[in-house]
Amino acid sequence: MAQKYVGLDLGTSEVKAVLINAGLRSIQVLETVIEPVTLAPQGDTSLAAALDIGIAVLRRRGWNHYPIGVVLPGSFAAYRVFKFPFSDPRRIAQAIAFEAEGQFPVPLENLELDHVPAVVPGGGGQALAVAVRRSAIDQVQAAFKAATIDVKLITVDVLATAQVLTADLPEPAKGAPADARTPVVLGLDIGHATTDLVAFGAKGPIAARMLRRGGVHVTRALQQRYQLSDSEAEAAKRANAFVPHRGQGDLSAEQLESATLVARALEPVVREIEHTRMWLRAEFSAEVVQLRLSGGGANLRGLDAYLAEQLGLPTERARPRESLGLRGLSGHDWTAMCAALGGAVGCARRPLIQLHKDAAVQRGGDGSWIAERIATVAALGFAILAFGVVDTVVGMSALEAERAAYEEELGEASHKVFGESLTSKSEIEDRLNAVDGRDITKLIPQRGALDVLAGFVKAATPSGPKPAPAPTPMVAEEGASPDAESSSATTPTAPVQLPSVDPASGIAWDDEFVLSLIEIRPRAIQFRASATRSSAQERFKNKLLQALPCVIPFQVAKVRDEGTKKVFDPNIEHDCYSSTETES
Repeated sequence: MAQKYVGLDLGTSEVKAVLINAGLRSIQVLETVIEPVTLAPQGDTSLAAALDIGIAVLRRRGWNHYPIGVVLPGSFAAYRVFKFPFSDPRRIAQAIAFEAEGQFPVPLENLELDHVPAVVPGGGGQALAVAVRRSAIDQVQAAFKAATIDVKLITVDVLATAQVLTADLPEPAKGAPADARTPVVLGLDIGHATTDLVAFGAKGPIAARMLRRGGVHVTRALQQRYQLSDSEAEAAKRANAFVPHRGQGDLSAEQLESATLVARALEPVVREIEHTRMWLRAEFSAEVVQLRLSGGGANLRGLDAYLAEQLGLPTERARPRESLGLRGLSGHDWTAMCAALGGAVGCARRPLIQLHKDAAVQRGGDGSWIAERIATVAALGFAILAFGVVDTVVGMSALEAERAAYEEELGEASHKVFGESLTSKSEIEDRLNAVDGRDITKLIPQRGALDVLAGFVKAATPSGPKPAPAPTPMVAEEGASPDAESSSATTPTAPVQLPSVDPASGIAWDDEFVLSLIEIRPRAIQFRASATRSSAQERFKNKLLQALPCVIPFQVAKVRDEGTKKVFDPNIEHDCYSSTETES
């Protein structure tokens, strides 16, 4: 059954909305709306003004009962590209929060972060990460909640546009040194205050940048030259401004002066495109073979021809991707409306970027809780935690390359603290125990989620040396039919009887204890664990209370069977975020 969705682009100078009807195979565009945003003096723009206008448009059109995909301007976003020695999207999702720590000018706990994974030549992987201040996301959610409107998606304009851009890639230009490079299209979303650049190939975006230069700078240049008001200069730009290029014919002196003025205002954009091309060649071995323009600023007359001449690249207006099964596209100028359409399509399909506050929890990735709750991590604490988690929780399935990378990072961090490189968890523990038996977490002025997680890792670590693996019995290949002789010689294997374990001994190696989920909140912790014995829960409880005395009642949960494992998921309370000990 078809469902209606709305994409709402909260632009700085205009709010744009698109209503679609999405079925299983096709998407029908029903209506589009553009509403201007009144700018305050001195060019001061407010997200609150765009929100008010957007909500008013939804109510006036009767669209406030449909799921909404909100698109924020590029000025709210920051972009980073992270590279990994593995390409598995699930493992990239687990590691992205650690890589992002310290890479933005704002602490990670004050940001909402999402990413687009990509496979790169050579077997590695990378991710394009997008971060927006959490205060802006909270402001959007609060406004729509007060209006009783369901927000399903929050994203940013340039990646909402990439959601619906055409995926076909032209051939690289003749003579370009791109034989060994990956051809990419460079999309330019030219907004009121910023220009966002995103490089995307056949399988999606791979990198993005943002330039604080947009249509408002053309408006200001006209305003200063001709002594116009803000509104008069904006109207003159929309009606008469153009960029000079070959094929325009003869221009009067006044026209040439005005066109040159506009071109000078756009010079930083041209330079940034060239810098981005060089950056893509050096960092990603990618060659830009085409420019595609979107955003309200892309409607400036002659801009596509001007950029083609200046950069020597084919340039065209952005158009929605036909492979999405989009219908009803005729009669609309999608140059400025692509972001709103992408927001609506992202609601109906899987979005490229989702900045909704509960998005990570809803997706349920193994490492999603880390991105939501871990704040600034000290260098040594980060390295011990990363290595400990790999060693005790997912070490059985980690690739050797990833383990080596964590060992190297652990060695560098421990050298800064201890003056020597320590590359194993046992070496770190020995050094810590040698410091008068003091708990290193007491040196941290205030405990946080990292301390709680470290206690869980310590309690989940099996005691004693790891035993040698048992001999693996020979198993017939799948589908093979054993002959009569081998069949008669085969005896049924009796179920393995696990030995009993001392309740005070903690987790044993043959418990195969795995923490598959942990969610740390200010006053409560929920986690899920599995083991081969039911008694593992009680033994884990005893060790956890030793590691974290701030955990107050630990109610043992009911154990249930899932295959060969015993699974339990208790809810426990804690008071770990402030020290309970008095410093002497």
